[in-house]
Amino acid sequence: MAPLPYARRAALVVWSALIVLPLAFLVVVLAVGGVDRASPAVAPLFFWIAIGASVLDLALAWLLAPRVGAKASSDPEAVAFTRLLFAWALAEAAAIFPLVAYLLTDDARLIGIFGVDLLALVLLFPSDQRWESMRPAGAEDGRPAVRRMVR
Repeated sequence: MAPLPYARRAALVVWSALIVLPLAFLVVVLAVGGVDRASPAVAPLFFWIAIGASVLDLALAWLLAPRVGAKASSDPEAVAFTRLLFAWALAEAAAIFPLVAYLLTDDARLIGIFGVDLLALVLLFPSDQRWESMRPAGAEDGRPAVRRMVR
C-alpha cells in the first residue's frame, strides 16, 4: 500500500480531532450538574432550533461541500481537503449546539440530536471513496484539471 499524500494524512488528523472534541465536550456537559438552568419555557425553542440547525448544517455539509469551487490550477489534493474541511466544520457546528442547549435546558432529546450530528461527522471520514469524490472533476490522474483559455 502506497503512503498517503500529505493532504490526506492531514485530513485524517483533522477529522480525528473533530471527532474527539465534541465527545470531550459531551463528557464536560454531562459532568456539569447543578448549574442554573434556563426557564423551562425555552426548552422547546432550543429543541427546535437544534433540529433546524442540524438539518441545515448537515444538508450543507453533504450537498454543498462537494461543490465548493476550485481553480483550474489548484492542487486536487488541496481541493479535496478544503471541501472535506468545509463539510466537517458544518457537521461539528451542528453537533455543538445541542450540547450547549442541553447544558441550559437539561432536555435529554438534545443528546439524541447530538448523536445524529456526531454520526454524520463520523460518516464524513476521509476514506478513499470520499476523498476521490471531493477531488475536482478532471483531476483523476493526480494532476490539476486544465482549462484552456479562449481569446
